[in-house]
Amino acid sequence: MGQEDRWTDGPEGRWTEDGPLHYPRAQLPAYSIPYMMLRRSVVLLSVLAVPACSAPPAAAPAPAPSATVDSTPVFVPLPDARTLAIVRMANNVELAYTIIAARRATTTNVKALVRRERTSHTALNAAVERIAKELDVELRDNDVSLLLRDQSLPRRDSLRALSGRRFDSAYVALEVRSHRELLVAIDSVFLRSVRHPALESYLTDSLRPTIRAHLAQAERLQSTLVPRQ
Repeated sequence: MGQEDRWTDGPEGRWTEDGPLHYPRAQLPAYSIPYMMLRRSVVLLSVLAVPACSAPPAAAPAPAPSATVDSTPVFVPLPDARTLAIVRMANNVELAYTIIAARRATTTNVKALVRRERTSHTALNAAVERIAKELDVELRDNDVSLLLRDQSLPRRDSLRALSGRRFDSAYVALEVRSHRELLVAIDSVFLRSVRHPALESYLTDSLRPTIRAHLAQAERLQSTLVPRQ
């Protein structure tokens, strides 16, 4: 009891095992991490046809070749400070899962995964804070990071309702899902956006290898944890 993970910049946003103090528990859309970030970092170009308000046209001239409009979505990079805030929240989400799992996991292998998750994501967040200082930026939660936090609430509620082998199976399945989503986000958004070398090094040398290793461990466990009826 009393163990907390930082969730937002303000005092009302601190996390305990019972959830953020200020957030009403409600079911939220099951958006994935990549979807949320791509939705906010891609601008769809559209062309609006404005009808002319002049006098009726004379005889229509021969049609000119129509200009080809490229409707391909344009990727808008995330600022490094936003990327860091989102990564910090993703780490905090994983740490919040470990608070529950540390008390409910039953098998030796799942307990080992929980310990690895807690150790790794604590270290990853410490590195995020160091990079923020190096870049001289203040990390503030944004729409994506807050949605990550809010989306995780019903998932944690679901975990709290389980015990024994069913809990182990559900926790590992959640880790597989969340780490797959984060890997896609790293490759499709973070690495395409990064500007500062320190952040790029963190993403390629620390965050991505760690998430990939966690995913591999969780995937190995998943096939052994089909809950018994």
